[in-house]
Amino acid sequence: MKSPGLANPAERARKKLRISMALIDPKPLTRRPLADMLSKAFPEYAMVAASSCKELLEIEKERIGSLNFVVFYIRSAGCADQCVRSALELLRVRLPDAPTILLSDRDDIGQVNMALTYGVRGYIPTSVECEVVFAALRLISAGGTFVPAVALWSATAPHDSKSKGERWGRSDELDLSPRERSVVDLLREGKPNKLIAVQLGMQESTVKVHVRNILKKLHAVNRTHAASLANRLLGQEAEL
Repeated sequence: MKSPGLANPAERARKKLRISMALIDPKPLTRRPLADMLSKAFPEYAMVAASSCKELLEIEKERIGSLNFVVFYIRSAGCADQCVRSALELLRVRLPDAPTILLSDRDDIGQVNMALTYGVRGYIPTSVECEVVFAALRLISAGGTFVPAVALWSATAPHDSKSKGERWGRSDELDLSPRERSVVDLLREGKPNKLIAVQLGMQESTVKVHVRNILKKLHAVNRTHAASLANRLLGQEAEL
C-alpha cells in the first residue's frame, strides 16, 4: 500500500481543488457540452457537472466549498414540478450560500415569478444567446439577480391594443423625466452613481433618488435590470 506522501501529484492537486461552480443536468448529451462551455467562459472557476442534485451533494464537503453558483438545467419541466421543487429545497438547505440559477426551455412569466418565489437568483431561458448567459452568471456571482427580458416586458407592458413594437420602440413611452432619462443613458453605459453625478453636475445623493425612481417606474429588480430594460424598450441590445 502506497504512503499518502507518495500519491500522484496531479491526484493530490485534484483533491485539493475547491469546486466553485456546478452544473446539474440529467442528460449526458447536453451535460458535457454545457459544462465545457461554462468552463471556457469561467476558466478561473473549478467546474463540476452532475446528473442530479443528489449526486452533486455527494461530493466531499471540503471540496465543494463555497460555490459561486449552481446552474440547474430543468429543461421543459415547470417550477411546480415536484422533482424540481425537491431539488431546489435540497440545495437551499444543504448549500444555503450557493446562488442557484435555473436554465429552462420555457420563458413564460409565470415560471419566472414562481422560480423567484423559490429563492433562485436567476432564471435563464435557453432561447437567449450565450453571451447573455455569461453576463447573467457574472451578475449573479457578483451578488445580483437575473430575470429574462420577457419578465420585464410583462411587468411594464401596457394593457391596450397597440403592438409592442409600436409602443416600446419610442423613448417617450418610458415615462421618465428628462433628467431621469439622462441618468438612464449613463446607467446603460454601466457607470456608477459617483460618475453619473460628476457627468451630470449633480449631487450623488440626487442621483440615488433618480435611480430609485427609475427602478420604481420600470419595475426593475436592480440598476442592471433597469439598464437592460431601457435597452430593450429602445430596440437595442442589452449591455449587461
